[in-house]
Amino acid sequence: MNLARKHFQQHQAKSAAETAAEFGTMQNTNAYEQQLLQLNSDKARLKQIQSKQNKVELKRQLVPNYKPYIQGILEVKPGVQDEVVTQVLVWAIDIADYEFALDIAEYVLEHDLKLPDRFERSEACFITEEISEAFLKVLKTDVAIDITILERLESLITDETLDKSKRDMPDEVKAKLYLALGKAEMRLITGEELVDFVHATRASDFLDQACKWDDKCGGRTDLTKMTRLVAKLDSIFAKPETTEQPEVPTNVLLNQNETPVGDDHGNMVPTSE
Repeated sequence: MNLARKHFQQHQAKSAAETAAEFGTMQNTNAYEQQLLQLNSDKARLKQIQSKQNKVELKRQLVPNYKPYIQGILEVKPGVQDEVVTQVLVWAIDIADYEFALDIAEYVLEHDLKLPDRFERSEACFITEEISEAFLKVLKTDVAIDITILERLESLITDETLDKSKRDMPDEVKAKLYLALGKAEMRLITGEELVDFVHATRASDFLDQACKWDDKCGGRTDLTKMTRLVAKLDSIFAKPETTEQPEVPTNVLLNQNETPVGDDHGNMVPTSE
């Protein structure tokens, strides 16, 4: 899609969103109806594919086509149900486009938009569980992860400006997020004591929360390890470095700088009786 086309779609979406904000529905707005028609066509294409991996690959090709529309909606935030927005949220998570997914998620939770009917989990539960499980899977490998995604997700589900009912989810799901955060912090430990102390402390805090939400989350061993590391590093930083000089005997000759005078053999020269 060229730049002019993207700009046109985004402008069209903003106009539709403004109309929807006034009338309380996206139905019958040209931009929405066009996107919905395209969405249904793309969903039909996906149904023809059996391989999960191939489905994800197709979604990677499809999602960018919806971004101008989504960006237009997010600029206005009409706060009305939108099947395109919620479906693209699901696809964005599927293809690991987490920054885009969280942009949508913030809007969805703020305005209480509902996921497609086939989803039984609440919006907050789905978003948290899908992203956390994806990170936990990657954390078992050597593939790099971006901890800021998890931090942003944690900030979203603890945002007290959102009603508690919008952030409600099973304790086990919250535990998965904090477990992922703890393990991600552990990844940042490198052997540099001062930096490690910060990451070990944060890892310990996250893992402790994970175990409190779900004692069977699988974070107990890592929590014990991080607690010990924090204690070890804390004891190192608590010990002041000593610069004391060894005590000099009183019965030896001293130089002007008060260091002992030495003979040719390196022995201290005693004072004369």
